[in-house]
Amino acid sequence: MAPNVTAMGKASIDINGFQKWATGNLVDNRNRGIFAEWMVGEALGCIKPKAFRVEWDSFDLLYGDLKVEVKASGLSQTWNLHKATVPKFTITGQKWTWLTEEEAEALPDQDPDAQYRRSGVWIENDPPSRPADVYVFCLHEALPATNENVKDTDTWVFWVVATRTLDEVVGGQKTLGLKKLDSLAPRIPWNEIRAAVDDCQSV
Repeated sequence: MAPNVTAMGKASIDINGFQKWATGNLVDNRNRGIFAEWMVGEALGCIKPKAFRVEWDSFDLLYGDLKVEVKASGLSQTWNLHKATVPKFTITGQKWTWLTEEEAEALPDQDPDAQYRRSGVWIENDPPSRPADVYVFCLHEALPATNENVKDTDTWVFWVVATRTLDEVVGGQKTLGLKKLDSLAPRIPWNEIRAAVDDCQSV
């Protein structure tokens, strides 16, 4: 039997090849953002060994009982690698929040805002709200960005801001620039993320 053919006569699939093809370009904004989520999850130690990322969760990570939203940007973009751009982070409140089936069980049976689905429920937020408890903002500073330096935590800088602080200071603002971000929290390295998130819980 040929090495790449299964007993059913079909060519076997190399999952590593798929992952490289789909997400191998870490300079791409989407992939860099997903990498930032994983990187923050590793800093917090909250990614379980067999866990997978869920695309449409209302927040990115769960650290104990704390819901964490990760926002990423970079000075270098794929369309202009060598010239620094002006980073902006999206902080728009969500009009709809997705709850799992387990979370939905705690809701009133006749909740008028609930949009029930087989695996969970959508809840309407009026006005739109930020469902996470804390935000971790991640900025990749290397110019130009490469796959190698994106993977290096020393080329990143981070800010940790409690959602209640965002709500109080910027309200319904949809984006956040570096100047305002620097006024809300200090810049920290990757290995200080967990302590900063813990501080948000204790305030």
